[in-house]
Amino acid sequence: MRSIGIIDPQRLLVLPPKHWKAHEFCFHLHDQMVQLLVQYEASGAHLWITNAFEKALADSNVKDVDIDLFQFLKQHGLLRQYKHHIVSHLTLGLTSDMLHFLYEALICFEKRKFAVGFALLRKPLKENLLFLSWLLSDSDDFIARFESNTATALNGIKPERRIQILAGAIARLATKEAFAEDLLHDMIYSKSHEKSFEPIWQRATHLITSQGELLRTEDLNINFIFHDAGSDHLYELLYANLPYVLIYAMQVALECFSQILRANEQTVSHLILSTMGCYESLSSNGKQQHVARLLTKNLHPFLNCLHCATPLRLTRENAAEMYLKETLTCRKCGLASPFPLYWLLSHAKIKIVRENGASPILEEAQ
Repeated sequence: MRSIGIIDPQRLLVLPPKHWKAHEFCFHLHDQMVQLLVQYEASGAHLWITNAFEKALADSNVKDVDIDLFQFLKQHGLLRQYKHHIVSHLTLGLTSDMLHFLYEALICFEKRKFAVGFALLRKPLKENLLFLSWLLSDSDDFIARFESNTATALNGIKPERRIQILAGAIARLATKEAFAEDLLHDMIYSKSHEKSFEPIWQRATHLITSQGELLRTEDLNINFIFHDAGSDHLYELLYANLPYVLIYAMQVALECFSQILRANEQTVSHLILSTMGCYESLSSNGKQQHVARLLTKNLHPFLNCLHCATPLRLTRENAAEMYLKETLTCRKCGLASPFPLYWLLSHAKIKIVRENGASPILEEAQ
C-alpha cells in the first residue's frame, strides 16, 4: 500500500498501511484549515471595527476615555458592525482552538496513544465544530445566547437542536448533498450507535463509565488502562468517521470565514473540488466519484500521459495523489507527471457560484 506522500513516511510506520492515505488526508484537511485561519487573520478583517473606532476617537482628539465598544455599537444602531466584530473574533478563536486539539490528536494516533488521541478529539468535534456550525446556521441566535447568560444559554444543547443546527449549516455549503445531519450527529454524539465516536470519547476521558451498553465499563476492567496499543481495531472506527467529519468541518470553516471576508472564487473552487474528489476516491467503490467524472469531462484534452500518450484515468490508486499533490501517475508506463489542477480548473467549466449573497453552489458553467 502506497502513501500519498504529503507527510514524512517515518510518521506512518506504526499505522496500518490500509489507513495511511486516510490519515494523510485528515492532516491535509487540518492544514487547509490552518491556511484559511492564517490568511483571514493576516487580512485583519476581524480588526476592522476596532481600528475604525480607535481612528475615530483619535481624529476627534478623544483621549483616556473608557468606552465599551460592544455597548457603543448597539446603542448607536451599528448592528451590522457589531455582528461583524463578534462573528469574526468567534470564528478565528473557535477555529484556532479546534485546530490545536485536532493536530495533537492526529499526532497521538501516529504513536498509537489512543486514549490521549480520542480524548483530545472530543472537544473540537463535539463543541468547537457545533459552535462554528451554529454561527453559520443561525448567527443571530448564537450571538443572542453569547451576549447574555452564556454559561447556560450555550450549554446543554438538546439533540433536536443540535441536529437542527447541523442541518442549517449543511444548507449553506456548496456540496450540501454530500452531508447528512443525522449521520453527522450519530457519528459525533450518539451513545448507542456502534460506529459513533461518543462511546470511545467517554471511555478515553473517564476511567469508569456506566450509561448505556457501549459505555458501561466491564467487570475487572478500567477504561483504556489495559488496552492493547498494538491492536488496530480503533483505527477502523477512526478513519471510517474522521475524514467525513473533517471535510464537513473544513467547508463550515470556509463558509464562516466567507461571512467575514469573501474569498477568491477560484481558490474556493479548487479547495472544495480537490478535497471532495480526494474523499470520494478514498471512500467510494468507484461508482460514486462525481468530482472525477466532472474533471474527466471538462479536462479530457489534458488527460494524456506525457511519456506514452496513453489516456489517463483517475483511479482509487492515483486520484488522491493528483488531488493533493497535483501529480498524476500513468497506469501503463508508471510515469508520474505534474498535473497543475489549480491552473486547469481556472480554465474548466466547474466552479463555485454565489449569487446575491446566497449559499454557494457547485456547478458546471454553461
